[in-house]
Amino acid sequence: MPLTSPSRMVLRGIPVSPGIAIGPAYIVHPEHREVLKQLIAPEKVESESIRLRRALDRAQKEIEGIKNRVSSDIGEHESRIFDSHILILRDREILDTVFRDVRENLYSAEYAFYRQINLLAERFDAAAGGFLKDHMIDLRDVGTRVIDILTLSESTQIAVELEEPRVILARSLTPSELSQFNRRNTLGLCMETGSKTSHMAILARSLEIPAVSGLSWREIQIDPGQTLIVDGNDGVVVLNPTLRDIKEYGMKRAAHFAEEDSLANLRDLDAVTRDGKYVALEANIELPVEVESVSRYGAAGVGLYRSEFLFFTRDDMPTEEEQYEAYHYLASSLNPHPVTIRTLDAGGDKLVSSFKIAGDDNSYMGWRSIRVCLSNPDIFKIQLRAILRASAAGNVRLMFPMISNLQELREAKKITEEAREELRERGESFDPNLQIGCMIEVPSAVLLADELAREVDFFSLGTNDLTQFTLAVDRANERIADLYQPHSPAVLRQIQTVMNVARNHGIPVCVCGEMASDPYMAIVFIGMGMDELSMSPSKLPEMKQLTRFISYEDARECAREVLKLTSAGEIDRWLKNRFQEQLVKAGILKKG
Repeated sequence: MPLTSPSRMVLRGIPVSPGIAIGPAYIVHPEHREVLKQLIAPEKVESESIRLRRALDRAQKEIEGIKNRVSSDIGEHESRIFDSHILILRDREILDTVFRDVRENLYSAEYAFYRQINLLAERFDAAAGGFLKDHMIDLRDVGTRVIDILTLSESTQIAVELEEPRVILARSLTPSELSQFNRRNTLGLCMETGSKTSHMAILARSLEIPAVSGLSWREIQIDPGQTLIVDGNDGVVVLNPTLRDIKEYGMKRAAHFAEEDSLANLRDLDAVTRDGKYVALEANIELPVEVESVSRYGAAGVGLYRSEFLFFTRDDMPTEEEQYEAYHYLASSLNPHPVTIRTLDAGGDKLVSSFKIAGDDNSYMGWRSIRVCLSNPDIFKIQLRAILRASAAGNVRLMFPMISNLQELREAKKITEEAREELRERGESFDPNLQIGCMIEVPSAVLLADELAREVDFFSLGTNDLTQFTLAVDRANERIADLYQPHSPAVLRQIQTVMNVARNHGIPVCVCGEMASDPYMAIVFIGMGMDELSMSPSKLPEMKQLTRFISYEDARECAREVLKLTSAGEIDRWLKNRFQEQLVKAGILKKG
């Protein structure tokens, strides 16, 4: 029996779309559609097959209609997530099985389709990868639509006619369902299923609807109209909030909007220290639609474009033309600011179904990232040709992830040269002076930094992976979370080593991990002489304010002192004692 929740309760989940929402609950109870086994007479096989084909055609037309509406209302890139729904309807493996069940087993069209979709969905649901679980939602969405058409149901959507502002609670939401909602009255979303890379999450971010997934709320009695707070920044949902909660989160939301309003004052200013040291503050982005945020927050360019998100949102491999369109859109929209495109970084916690990456006992140190690309040179070359073509804009940089030895870098460069030659033969334009860099994110690359620097035009420090590989700590393992210490001297000394090597070779270095937006570590990095810091666009104003507040000399002294310390705890305490009071007074850090 569900627990009642008359008092305050805090649920923690996964933040999938930022922002804060406060409002009454609207609970969506999707109808459970179960199709019982039905048999048809042998003479009905042909007419049943025709009925199924017509249902598939109608479902495709409905999905194309939704896609067109999303393209018009939100954007073309967002609308492409519905391509995967259309691909399911055209999937020969699925359709051949369904039609065979009708023909050989004499199943009704709706039962044959229901049976096949359920089998696939259960297989994906049992998989470890979040991508496959997200794909299950797409499968069930398409399955429900086709079955509703076959059974002449009135609607294939959850009807949510919001006449007043509400926070939506649902076990799961599909992109087509979310696209139907009254945007003005949809304050926030709370769901049990769905990851940051799910199609629903992408749409929610594009619509700027705060959302949290991974919540276990079905065993709690939540009444319609019950007040909720959704914190999409930290993945927190507060049930029955106190007046203090409402005031606190209301102030957070107001502060966020006030910060947005003040961006115009910082957006066009350079990130220059008080004594004249310039630092390029750039953005990490995942989707082309984030171009608007890059410009709005005054980024000096894109320090990291995670190209794998073009692959996550579909079942097949994106074509060269589709990839080129995305890269060209970024480059042309942000010109003359640089755009650094990282080649496909699949594996580890990032699954791409087209490569069938799954099953490694240690996926973080298995077949992933540049290793996947070098093992699939034809697919790798498609991406490289698309990036090279986009480089004709003159502001694109190419970057290889997870380089662990010199041979990998040279092989990646060799394939890049082959892609260049193919474009020359086709008469395609590209930047002959395209800068090529590599990510330093494993200790072996640090030890080989001098050799690697002779082969590239820039370094990019991936501090998230560098930290976990240096300390032998899986950052996703909660049991040892306290051992994941980015401020560890072992990590910082490696970063200084890379910085020194780069300076000797005259090439720039960018930090693009989470440490780049840590105010204390940003001071250390600037003191080390770092050229670029790249982070989430929303962190840029704070970092720009910090850069303009400090002096380069103070930062250099800070870096020297920190590198003498012998533990992460010592480093944390030293930095707080030295800078916390100043940063709080300047409004860069909050009290507490």
